[in-house]
Amino acid sequence: MDFNYNKIKLGNWLFKNSFPLYNLIYKRFKLKNDYEEIRLVKKLVKPGDSVLDIGGNIGFYASLLSTRVGAQGKVFSFEPDVTNFKHLKKNTASFRNVQIFNNAVSDKKEVIKIYTSKLLNVDHRTYPVNNYDQVHEINAVSIDNLIADKIIDRVDLIKIDIQGYELAAFTGMKNLLQNSFDLKIMAEYWPHGFKRAGTSAVIFFDFFDTLGYKFSIIEKDKLVPLSKDFVVKHNDEPFEFSFNVLIEKK
Repeated sequence: MDFNYNKIKLGNWLFKNSFPLYNLIYKRFKLKNDYEEIRLVKKLVKPGDSVLDIGGNIGFYASLLSTRVGAQGKVFSFEPDVTNFKHLKKNTASFRNVQIFNNAVSDKKEVIKIYTSKLLNVDHRTYPVNNYDQVHEINAVSIDNLIADKIIDRVDLIKIDIQGYELAAFTGMKNLLQNSFDLKIMAEYWPHGFKRAGTSAVIFFDFFDTLGYKFSIIEKDKLVPLSKDFVVKHNDEPFEFSFNVLIEKK
């Protein structure tokens, strides 16, 4: 993670005081910062696909994915924070193929706490952190339950970034993971966040390895395999160490 605190402070001020300008700047930032991930999404997502956007924030990826899946596809976007959800709702209002949920995604349906960041609206956590702003109780759901209840019919791709809480979300969709043959997952890989959420990069890797999935690091024009040795070696990396991975069947 590349953090410039002066830019973060300015961005936070704009988010709170001039959201239309923030909305425009944030879109431009994501198009540049997530260039490789966006290019991969465009390769992987096809018209008619059903996609999960877990950690929807204000709707950048939901909007992008909506365009990719087309009229016959579906995007299910999950954002637990009330303020972010309000902006997500507005930013996706014109997309009929986007369904939004004001929920966290976890291992089961329950009420959990969210610790909001003082500095960054994309850095709220579902576990205690230093210098949080407020604590709210929110409703969490599990993807397997939503599939069982026929709210979600199928899943072709998952985009997930929930600040280290990913394993809880994946535990709640274990049936989906076991029964899928061509599922693609684009996820943030953040060892520090995993530890703060009560797990680790090794446990995260082993969870998928047991289910027959492999990891690749997203780098420019290629996907680089991520090995167990690499995971063990970098299990205790500091806050700043993170990148995005593609997870798919071996």
